[in-house]
Amino acid sequence: MVRRVLIFCLVLLATCVGVVTNAVAQTDLYVRGAGRLIPLGIPKLCLKTTENGPEETIPTTMQKDLDLSGFFEILDPKGYIESAGKCGGPEATTFSDWTAIGTEGLIKGEVSIERGQITARLYLLDVQKQSVVIAKEYTADFAQAKMIAHRFANEVMRFYTGIPGVFGTQISFSSRVGRFKELFVMDMDGTNIRQLTNDRGLSLSSAWNPAGTKLVYTSYRNRVPDLFMIDVESRSVRQVTSTVELEIGAHFIADDRIVFSRTEGSESDIVVMNVDGSGVRKLTPPNRAIDVSPVPSPDGSKIVFCSNRGGGPQIYVMGSDGSNPTRVSFGASNYCTSPAWSPTGDKIAYVCRADGSFNIFVANPDGSNTVQLTSSGSNEDPEFSPDGRYLTFATTAFGGGFSVALMKTDGTSMKRLTSSRGGDSEPAWGPLSK
Repeated sequence: MVRRVLIFCLVLLATCVGVVTNAVAQTDLYVRGAGRLIPLGIPKLCLKTTENGPEETIPTTMQKDLDLSGFFEILDPKGYIESAGKCGGPEATTFSDWTAIGTEGLIKGEVSIERGQITARLYLLDVQKQSVVIAKEYTADFAQAKMIAHRFANEVMRFYTGIPGVFGTQISFSSRVGRFKELFVMDMDGTNIRQLTNDRGLSLSSAWNPAGTKLVYTSYRNRVPDLFMIDVESRSVRQVTSTVELEIGAHFIADDRIVFSRTEGSESDIVVMNVDGSGVRKLTPPNRAIDVSPVPSPDGSKIVFCSNRGGGPQIYVMGSDGSNPTRVSFGASNYCTSPAWSPTGDKIAYVCRADGSFNIFVANPDGSNTVQLTSSGSNEDPEFSPDGRYLTFATTAFGGGFSVALMKTDGTSMKRLTSSRGGDSEPAWGPLSK
């Protein structure tokens, strides 16, 4: 069950027959190559001590990160000429060994371990100029070797594109566990998947707080769809709402306020309130329409949402106070849902029924310059990365049930992140760590 089904089937059910009460078992600043993949060599690091591990973990993690980015061609280590793990610093590099295999960027370094602490000195070398363009030193616990790799990979992205990468961020999603759906979280490269909830019901539609420490979500753990907050680290859960209404699709406006949809009788309205449950205020007027899936703009001045007020579901934008609602989806489709707002504020993404399936589109916030990004499988629940360069979404394009994937916002470099048998849906991309 994905966001499209949840919001429109569940909300329609709630408005027609009462409340459900039983749980059911951007533009790339590509300064080099104009879209050409940059050949990178990332050999094993020089190990300065006898403890093994980080000298392979760090480069392997960077290889996966930078390959996932869609900007680089990671050269096969089997084709390297220079000895793997060669010590001596950048000055000991045999550049002719790297130019011979077409390398343009080379990541090298050395790592030492003392009393459980890793010290890693990492360098990005311009092979053609035979010069060091980035030099960083990191010290961290042994268990944080992958985080060192993520941070340096982000620096490499900054050098080549002008914008740091988003490696090390997290993505939450819903996945089936037996006859239930629970919340999971993973690193953005699809590794380190762990289960957050054990609600033994439906845990759905998660969204991150600005600090990246908590998720607000809808759960049927009490057999009624209420909003809950979960601390990602401790997994402690706090109930936010306690009503007989259907409340779903919550997003943070700020650390202490959320916006979501609430179904009461025949109305489904966009509502804002404080995270302690106080200050409840409706933004949409009584109109006998289904208004759902609200997402605030990055500056908090507007909200994009889905409404069937004009007939079939379409995408609208209104002021954060509910003023001046304006339709912004104008394609040939009579069914558009699941809006998302780019953190850079210049794009929205949404899903429309097109080409015999559900596909992802991006457009300017006023609806202009609409572009279809997907064309195979069924594609749902788009969400932008913190830098606005990628979308994560649920898709059947890889065969079988739904899995979480990502792609660049031009529709290229699609990569699969999950492959569970039960189906994965509703991904939410967490913020960059401070």
